[in-house]
Amino acid sequence: MSGESVTIVGCGYVGLRLAKRLQREGRNVSAEVRSDASLRLLRAERIPVVRADLDDPPGPRSGSGGQFVYMVPPPPTGDTDPRLGAWLGSLTSVPRRIVYLSTTAVYGDRGGAVVSEASETMPSSARGQRRLDAESSLRGFGAESGASIRILRVPGIYGPGRLPIDRIATGQPIPAPGETGPGNRIHVDDLVGVCLAALRYEGPQEVFNVGDGNHAPMGEYFLRVASIAGLPVPPQLPLSELLERVSPAMRGFLTESRRVDVSLMGSELGFVPRFADLDAGIAASLGETRQSGR
Repeated sequence: MSGESVTIVGCGYVGLRLAKRLQREGRNVSAEVRSDASLRLLRAERIPVVRADLDDPPGPRSGSGGQFVYMVPPPPTGDTDPRLGAWLGSLTSVPRRIVYLSTTAVYGDRGGAVVSEASETMPSSARGQRRLDAESSLRGFGAESGASIRILRVPGIYGPGRLPIDRIATGQPIPAPGETGPGNRIHVDDLVGVCLAALRYEGPQEVFNVGDGNHAPMGEYFLRVASIAGLPVPPQLPLSELLERVSPAMRGFLTESRRVDVSLMGSELGFVPRFADLDAGIAASLGETRQSGR
């Protein structure tokens, strides 16, 4: 398996770090991106890359034998994912394995209750419904074609350059203590590690919850970032007031609550997060950001 090629479809923030890790391990890696800016960035990093826009009918492409990590988000509207359908339809041969990055939003709001891979999926947002549609399409493709499918249900991602520093520094309000339920998140480098584990995994399990196992509510997360970054404590508002000021995407994070059980990530994939300690993950992210000057 070490000689198999890996193609990252939708190679952005997470994908770039995954590509670099694969290159360090001596793997043959390539990428597909949508924007010219992403194309230039990956070329500068010496990662073989092509431009592909899945909103336009893609040309035929070969998927013979290799492995793919699919990271393209669905369109921002609707309740299906035509982009994934277009990509699957463009394959002229069957990949050996596809790792798909989904979302824990497929479980919907559970009022802070625990969800596992065996829990019923009942998304309470269009975003979650689109991802569930993509999962269904991918599993159907795997059953019909024989391709090995690995679905990673991913929570909020943080890491270098992906902390709410600007929001805190500009004094934007956060949820008051007790206003939001348990949260779920993962450091970007741990997500890269889970992707690698999923590429290697030969067992029967198709779906995996991923996360750091720390369920700090969103307000607590913001306060930890502020403290470690040495920033003033941001103003705190009741949830009802805060919801009037945030984007629809942020509204979903604030109103949906669940504790995602990541036991199978350890017992089946054999992956243990490096940053199970949230404070350590925040500090490492800040350190790398400052070192890089971004």
